[in-house]
Amino acid sequence: MKILVSQEEYIKKNHIFDGLERAYYSFLSKHELIPAPNLIQTPTVDYDCLLLTGGPDSIARHHTENLLFAHAKNNNLPIVGICHGAFVINDLCGGTHTRIEDHVNCNVEITMHDKTHIVKCFHTQAIKTLGDNFIATAWDKSQNIHAFMHDKLPIYGIVWHPERMDQPVLPLEVQNLFY
Repeated sequence: MKILVSQEEYIKKNHIFDGLERAYYSFLSKHELIPAPNLIQTPTVDYDCLLLTGGPDSIARHHTENLLFAHAKNNNLPIVGICHGAFVINDLCGGTHTRIEDHVNCNVEITMHDKTHIVKCFHTQAIKTLGDNFIATAWDKSQNIHAFMHDKLPIYGIVWHPERMDQPVLPLEVQNLFY
């Protein structure tokens, strides 16, 4: 599968760089990853799935991911958001967020598909309300939503970082998409 992947933006000594965390290459090694530059333009390549990755936001990244999301959604392509990407999806679909403590560089126990899992978290936000037509699929002990999916479209959000785990934990729908 060809996966169009959003990237972080870095500014160093007046130069701007786009970057993708190396862990995504091993996490999705069975697929062709196509990094999308933060140039705020409609994709000119064919792809089968959009992955909005984790990492910090920037103005160019924000505008680029909004455009990528609209393009993929309009073409009924699967969209997966990881951490930052999940919050982007929820925000674009009318959801809201709040601050959360103690979820940076730590393991968190979640419940998903009636099983408990330990996942790697690196976030300071939590989902307060889900966007229209989304349903929660994973929660932590404090009932914070850690994964969600659209009730009709192939759109999924994962708040933790499966790419940073030795044994990635994924919702079944995303696992079926990627493996």
